[in-house]
Amino acid sequence: MKTWTGILLMIVLAVVTISTTSAARTSNEPKQLNIDDPSSQTDGVVASNIETNETSFASIERTPVKKENVSVAPENEKVKLYPMQVEGSGYIYNGMILEVNGQTREFSKWQGEGGSYKPEVHELDLNGDGKKEIIVLFTAGHGTGIYLGQAHIIDPDTLEEMNMQPLDEVVKQHMQSKVNVKPGKVTIDVALDGVKLAPSEIEEETDGITYHDELQFGDVVYYSVENGKLEVTASGAYGPAGYDGDLTFAYVYQDGEWKAENVEYHTEAYEDEYYESFD
Repeated sequence: MKTWTGILLMIVLAVVTISTTSAARTSNEPKQLNIDDPSSQTDGVVASNIETNETSFASIERTPVKKENVSVAPENEKVKLYPMQVEGSGYIYNGMILEVNGQTREFSKWQGEGGSYKPEVHELDLNGDGKKEIIVLFTAGHGTGIYLGQAHIIDPDTLEEMNMQPLDEVVKQHMQSKVNVKPGKVTIDVALDGVKLAPSEIEEETDGITYHDELQFGDVVYYSVENGKLEVTASGAYGPAGYDGDLTFAYVYQDGEWKAENVEYHTEAYEDEYYESFD
């Protein structure tokens, strides 16, 4: 009898041990979320939020961009430009986002106009090296006698801005000018790369008007893509809203920087209506 009692006791202990081990293993297994269970869905969101950087998570919640505010490169529909924020009844872009083949980068300092002055974006091989660059053009502001165009050249692989020779450096390097004022007459002498050009003689009322000592560039600047090149037209002002001619050039890549080439200066008679159209 003692022998059977001992055997029976050993069987009971074995069953208890197996049940305890099974329960312990079950408690250590990862919890499986049931997507049909609302409480499980909540757990999933919390878990995702823990592993997601708050900045990138916030960018996912960005307000959708209106179609009319998206600029698409005519050369590649996967190259796009759109505003970070739209202000002033949809006419001011406060910061812009460049998207190239699914990769995006924010340029918070880019501020331009929308509407009829909607920015442009292009994908072109500007220097013929077989690699295409991204060109962004937009209007920073305009008014009577003023048009402030801006241009940026972007490396398509890194989305970094490439160095561009500023307009004031181009003027300083290539052009010399002198504004001479006499009663009822303004004479402008210009030399381009050391070569003197025919002087301009403008007859107008000069009393009470302050003139520049030399031509000033920067109040009227146009950038455009023409024949596969980024071209610039900047008007030279001799006084308040008085313009003598246009400095034109194209950008070429030299020594790690985009520099001006084919620099020319053209004079012509400007009409008041031309500048009034900037309003």
